[in-house]
Amino acid sequence: MASGASGNDVGLYNPRFAAQLDGPSQYYSSAFFAALKVFERFGDAIDWTPCGILALMNDDRKVVRFTKTAKSWGWAEEDMRVVDAAQASDISGVEISSPALYLPKSGSISPKKLCHEYARDIEVHLSHPVSDFAELGGDATILACGIGSLNFAQAAALPLKSVRGQVSYFEHTAQTKALRSIISYSGYIAPAVNGVHCIGATFQPWLDHDDILPDDDQVNLDRLFETLPALRGEFKLVKHRAGVRTASRDHFPVTGQLADGVYISAAHGSHGILSSLQSAIVLSNIISGS
Repeated sequence: MASGASGNDVGLYNPRFAAQLDGPSQYYSSAFFAALKVFERFGDAIDWTPCGILALMNDDRKVVRFTKTAKSWGWAEEDMRVVDAAQASDISGVEISSPALYLPKSGSISPKKLCHEYARDIEVHLSHPVSDFAELGGDATILACGIGSLNFAQAAALPLKSVRGQVSYFEHTAQTKALRSIISYSGYIAPAVNGVHCIGATFQPWLDHDDILPDDDQVNLDRLFETLPALRGEFKLVKHRAGVRTASRDHFPVTGQLADGVYISAAHGSHGILSSLQSAIVLSNIISGS
């Protein structure tokens, strides 16, 4: 269980930002607040760390988009606001030279531990071959196996694709040990846990394997140093991990009914911590007819 992309030690939870509060944005907005209730209930069991996230506005495009996000989404200022570089530096504990969209209640959890909590008290059979859904004997079958969904006739025509990503774990340095919040840019760095930062992640839609690529660790560092030069220094690699996410062409989850009694929840990509929960809510409503 959680042996794929969900097996990472640290998983960030924040919405997929858009300039306007359209349908997809409403989906992620609802997912965010639903997740907070779940995470509060699980607490330490999933390593819940609501340390806040600073999404850097480090280019003109992000300045425009994130400023519109803060205005159009209608969140309370205590949940989302734009901060200037000085405020971002004070919040994070490290020097930041650009403004940011700040979500104080965002943070991280352990995706692997979250999966285990979701499955608590549920009978689980791993690597169980299925040729006929009827043999499962349930009232409903939900395909929630990522790219593996394409192995079933009911889902074979869906436009799903694989996206490889590698995260790197480095010991904290004199420059990074003061970091108090997650900083998101074209990558991200999370505050150290037991002296180790999670820094990620590569995005490789042309790859469908989870082999470790040593060069990717340097890619993760280079992206960090380019965005936050104050953190430049010697980083000691502790470990690394690669996983393969499943995505769709429009980067939105594929959720709904495929056939009589057969449903799907897939293509959650890099925001799966939130979107998988929201898809579960959607599917429970569809199946129960509410």
